[in-house]
Amino acid sequence: MRSELRQANWKDKMWLRLGRLTGFRVAGNSMKPTLADGDIVLLSPSKEFRTGDIVLARHPFKQSVKILKRIESIMSNGNYFLAGDDPAESTDSRSFGAIHAKDIIGKVVCLLK
Repeated sequence: MRSELRQANWKDKMWLRLGRLTGFRVAGNSMKPTLADGDIVLLSPSKEFRTGDIVLARHPFKQSVKILKRIESIMSNGNYFLAGDDPAESTDSRSFGAIHAKDIIGKVVCLLK
């Protein structure tokens, strides 16, 4: 649900201005109801991920395309199975397979309003 992500506070906005966090605008409905088309999230360049985290990754076949998905499971050899919250609207690991950790850009930490 949307309430799962906390709202950005003043510290998050400060980290954004200082370049420690990055903003990203959601495009599409694959993460509904958690995230809607047009929402802005803040990303941490963290490399430590857990099941349930929402991450921004490079599409495995279109490296210029970024995908925002939830980690559904962690597999062997640093691979992650990513899935959208709305399976009917999502192209994810069910169609293109697991994503390697090197292709994950960052982890969503909060929603910017």
